[in-house]
Amino acid sequence: MNRYFLLLPFWLLHAWAVGQETQRTLYLNAGTQHSWERDHGYSPLVYSGSAVGFTLGCASIREKKTDEVYIHYSRLPLQNAYAAEMIGTHASIMTYTFYRANWLPEQLDVGWSNNNALSLRNYQDAQNFTPRFDFHTSFGPTARYQQSFGTEQQWRFAAQAHVQVIGFLFAASYLTSPPDPFLHEQSTFQAFMQSIRLFQPFRQHDLGMFNQLFYRLSNGNEIGIGYRWNYSSLENTHRSQRSGGHYFIQLNFQL
Repeated sequence: MNRYFLLLPFWLLHAWAVGQETQRTLYLNAGTQHSWERDHGYSPLVYSGSAVGFTLGCASIREKKTDEVYIHYSRLPLQNAYAAEMIGTHASIMTYTFYRANWLPEQLDVGWSNNNALSLRNYQDAQNFTPRFDFHTSFGPTARYQQSFGTEQQWRFAAQAHVQVIGFLFAASYLTSPPDPFLHEQSTFQAFMQSIRLFQPFRQHDLGMFNQLFYRLSNGNEIGIGYRWNYSSLENTHRSQRSGGHYFIQLNFQL
């Protein structure tokens, strides 16, 4: 037993050293977001508008691997060409995993991305089948380019992008506003399963990019500006499309 107590300081020292190899960062950003949406199940017209969007994120950075998670939320008043109104609420959890390969340039990382996104559409003039919504989980490759510059390398530019074509979709259907015979003929679970669709090649996809410019402060934290763009095209019984561009100011805190 005593020998385990003697080894305990070495285990703690090893755990501390491993912990030091991982850099953790907290991201906070806010700014103006402009979005447009089109839900063919309700109307072929485009609804668009602007409001404020917020993102909370964190990163775990190691020598050969970086994990990033971003939680984004926005609520926008949208209108079509005839001034009909719709409230669009969007929430997403986007994850990136980047790997640093020896055969790639030092500034370039590649990996995988995952988006879990909810879009809720409340049409102000609709009497039935509102709100409409869809939720999708998608996966695909991602890449990031980073470059530091300045007299003391205090400036950092980062650009990353993803293309996701694998996943599944749960969209507005009779499950949300069912006619009576629909559920009388089957269970709610069966109706739920009928509302889920796997992505089909070239018919459902999620695309996005992230451009950021940061300045490193004397305490190691960063302040910067950026632009986030995301586009999704989903098809279940009907097709829904949306695109959002988010200009923001971001603060990065070292943990």
